[in-house]
Parts: sequence; C-alpha cells; structure tokens
Amino acid sequence: MTTTDTLGVDSVCYKTEGKVARIRLNRPDRLNAVTDELYEGIKNGLKRAESDDTRVVVLEGEGRAFCVGADLKNHDEEERTAKERREYVWNAQRACKAVQTHPMPIVAKVQGYAIGAGAELALSADFILMARDAEMRFPEVSIGTYIGGGVTYTLSERVGQARAKEIILAAESLTGAEAADEGVVTEAVPESELNEAVSELVDDVASNAPIPLRFAKEQFSRVTQGTRQDMLTAEAEALLACMGTDDWQEGIDAFTDDREPQFVGE
Repeated sequence: MTTTDTLGVDSVCYKTEGKVARIRLNRPDRLNAVTDELYEGIKNGLKRAESDDTRVVVLEGEGRAFCVGADLKNHDEEERTAKERREYVWNAQRACKAVQTHPMPIVAKVQGYAIGAGAELALSADFILMARDAEMRFPEVSIGTYIGGGVTYTLSERVGQARAKEIILAAESLTGAEAADEGVVTEAVPESELNEAVSELVDDVASNAPIPLRFAKEQFSRVTQGTRQDMLTAEAEALLACMGTDDWQEGIDAFTDDREPQFVGE
C-alpha cells in the first residue's frame, strides 16, 4: 500500500511504500537548498514515520541534486534579526539530530550534489548510498560560514580526525566513488543503478524484526558514550526484552519451519 502526504509544507513530500517511509526534499528549482520550512518538513516526516507502520526511512532529493545546502540567495534577500539567526541555526541542528537519533534506520540517497547543509543531512543518516559521480563537499569555511550537524564528530569517527580536518579545512570535494573508498558513505554506484541499490538495501533492512532494529539503532548511537561493560549490559537487557515478544517466537518458528519470518513488531 502506498500513501502520500505533503506534511503541510511544499518543500518536503512524505510517502510510504509498504514498510518504507520516503521523505523527499522538494525544491528542485533550487536544487533542494534548505530553508526553515524544509527543516520543519524533515522533522515532521520523521515524526510521521514513527507513527506509521514502517521500518526504514529513505531521505532523498527531487531532481538533479540531493541538497546543495543553504539557500544563499534567500539569505541575501532576508535581513534576519539575531534571534532569527539563532533559531535558523538551531533548527538545522535539530533536524540533523532528529535524523541521527530516529528510532528507525535511515538511508540517504544522494545524487548530483550533497553540499554544506545537504552533506550534513546525508552524513546524519545510518546509510548513505551515493551516485559514483555525485559530489559531496563541506564548503563553509571557504565562504565565511561554518559547518553544522555534528560533522566534526561524525566525519572524524568515519575517517579519522586528521583526514576530517583536511576535508573540512580545505573545503575538499569528494566524488561518490572517493567517499565510498574512504568510508564516508556506505556505497557508491552508477547513478542509473542508484534506485535499485537503495531498494535492495531498504528491503533487506525492512524484512527484519522492528524491535531489535530499534534497540540496535539506539545502542549504536550510544557507543562512544559508555564503556564496553555498558554496551554488554545494554545488549543483554535488549536481548531479554526481545525474548518476551511474539516476533522472537516467530523467528524461532520460521527457522524451524525453514521459511521467511513474518514480523509484526510485537
């Protein structure tokens, strides 16, 4: 079953396809450059995905780009007060955090460009599938502004601090192929194969039991905040919680019967 919702804004579309929720940035005439409304749409879409019967979220962009970052033309035309600037900045940070901490796995599908705030949104996802010739770049320091979305942390975690400094301080551009080789993104494929690659990944994830998926997502987000013993304890408690569910029994029955399990999230 497929359903579509505008989320009350024009710049973001929300659609469900079976167990998959799709949040699509919808400003193709501006290459999906971010605005306050777009950030609100993303957060609304993530909240909606939690209430719908979905198990994985795809974050994507309409048209030739995933997202080229801040709409600088819009910034130039608007005179913001100090309070409005602060709200805009924290709105962006909250949108990235909402992606990072969402209970369901999130896949960013990147074609064309993921620049600045667009790259920050993509890097917030659990998986990034990128076209091989697409471009990812954090150009902020080259235009007198600054990065966001926790990129100094996330990028350092993925490629090491020395390489992260080079990418950010030199405003270096990475193709999808380069980003995949360095571990910045999950996988890079020819753009003609991007839709298929995303579909294969989300189908694999969505076929799994939703309760342990949520436990895993939550615990991965806390890996650096605790000790090894903290993780051992959290895993044991999550396992015990799973053992009391219908899906636990369904998994055992399906294995015994040599069939695919039909998980319901209970």
